[in-house]
Amino acid sequence: MQGGESADGLLRTNHYDVVLLDLNLPRLSGKNVLRRMRQRGDATPVMILTASGSIDEKVELLGAGADDYLVKPFEVRELVAPVKVMIRRRSTSIRGSSC
Repeated sequence: MQGGESADGLLRTNHYDVVLLDLNLPRLSGKNVLRRMRQRGDATPVMILTASGSIDEKVELLGAGADDYLVKPFEVRELVAPVKVMIRRRSTSIRGSSC
């Protein structure tokens, strides 16, 4: 297995706080990995990373369940800030659901 198939397999068997998902993966696109995640009820936050700045693609992926979308090239701070927010929101919602 390689590329998107490998990512999908790992996402099925492991828990992650956030997924950084490139759209341009071999064998199974990042878009299809995201769709599979959401179809099986995986609510892990997903940050899409792509070289495409297409507004239509961004809208489509956010509608398909991505939590954020970042166009390459980017500065590390542009990636780190929203990832921290996703982790904070997820940990807050997990703590809140156990009460």
